[in-house]
Amino acid sequence: MRLSIIFVLIMMLACQTQNKKLDKAENTPELAAEVSRTSGSETQQEYLECNEEVCLQLRNHDATSKSFEIYMLNSIPVAGFQCDFPGINIIGSDGGLLKENGYQTSNSASRILSFSMQAILIPVGEGILTTVFYSDSAEEVCMTEIIFAGMGGEQLSNNAPECMMLN
Repeated sequence: MRLSIIFVLIMMLACQTQNKKLDKAENTPELAAEVSRTSGSETQQEYLECNEEVCLQLRNHDATSKSFEIYMLNSIPVAGFQCDFPGINIIGSDGGLLKENGYQTSNSASRILSFSMQAILIPVGEGILTTVFYSDSAEEVCMTEIIFAGMGGEQLSNNAPECMMLN
């Protein structure tokens, strides 16, 4: 009798844990933000809808300084990220939420990697993640191989932003 009561209690606990996991998945918040995009001398208002834990947008290309911004909208705190930009020869990145939160950022010719040595999380919100500087001329830039990490290294879901024309 005692074993059957323990078994029933364990099963009830397991069902409650499973329901909490399902509730979390079903209740992932949908975020939205109105953002400005500047191209040359023209500014456009856009609505960025986010159905992932992290949503990204490439924006504000500056042909003179060969730079553009990565804009982020996140519903989960971010612990680090990595992405590739093939074909533009990255020479560095600076500013934005990465700099504000003291993240260590490094790059190769096509990859950016950033995380906090002090385990600081970028809080839920939105803003410019960083500004990317490049040297090679190209018609467009695309963000690929995107990985975002949350607390404990958990991989966060993210969108792949539209490629941006560099002309």
